[in-house]
Amino acid sequence: MMRSNAPRASRLAILVPYQNRKRYLDIFLREVPRYLESANGVSDYTIYVAEQESQDLFKLALSRNVAARAALDDGVCGYFVIHDVDVIPLCGVDYGQRGFNVAWFFSAGSCKVMAADFLRANGYNPDFVGWGDEDVEFYRRLEHIGSEVREWHRMPESRQAVIVNLEWPEMSTARPSRGRGVEASGPRFVPYRTDCRSFERYDKSRDFLRHGQQARNHALWHRMRALLQNEKTTYIGRNGVNRVRVDRAIRSTQDRIQWIKYQTGLVLDPMTLRDAIVTETRCPEEHGASYDGRRAKGAFLPSGAEQ
Repeated sequence: MMRSNAPRASRLAILVPYQNRKRYLDIFLREVPRYLESANGVSDYTIYVAEQESQDLFKLALSRNVAARAALDDGVCGYFVIHDVDVIPLCGVDYGQRGFNVAWFFSAGSCKVMAADFLRANGYNPDFVGWGDEDVEFYRRLEHIGSEVREWHRMPESRQAVIVNLEWPEMSTARPSRGRGVEASGPRFVPYRTDCRSFERYDKSRDFLRHGQQARNHALWHRMRALLQNEKTTYIGRNGVNRVRVDRAIRSTQDRIQWIKYQTGLVLDPMTLRDAIVTETRCPEEHGASYDGRRAKGAFLPSGAEQ
């Protein structure tokens, strides 16, 4: 049930989807609040950690929706930063609110979005599994409802940013590469420096990068993109954060951190057949087909990037 607290436009909710990466989360929860308060002077914020405890394949889009649903139900936040757990700001990153929504804030799937726009766009499509295409579908939702979306990597403020990527080995440093014309812009990513020899980087192939699920995600996004405008409006209205409930999740509070531990089957209402976009159920890897992993031509990409 929605609380009666009026949302404060300046209040930030950081939404963190999470499963099985405790070492990363420990670093995140230590470093991000410190950065917010010391570098940005932000003190009015809450971090929502949505942890999928069920052992089915991790649904990144659903986890983001669970965190957002909890924040929306709390009813006090004006804008969200949807934040991957494996990226940490080092310098030059401004978490402050803008008068528009910011795509690819930090990394591809992260963003900065006004809570009212998130709700109007009905959040993420929770049927995406693992990682891939759920971000471009969400940005298209925002555009479809008439909300302004700008790409952080194309904004001057991102050029001085330095971000720690916990996934990278210590010998690597680079700027993001998302296609031609993008390499010279955007933030610089650096590896996490640690004296701990036992620091283990997470193997995303276990639950994020499975070839078949990426192909299925791509098909889901492509079919949604091809819908007529009125069909797209109906589909967006039926499939998103409105299918998510957190009253059967386990919630706890620790300082500024709100924990939401959930089982997929208990927080996600099933889609009815009339709501669904029918996609091919066979995975290419299972039937000898090939899939090159590229986004659909015309998808939300940085200008100048390959499609």
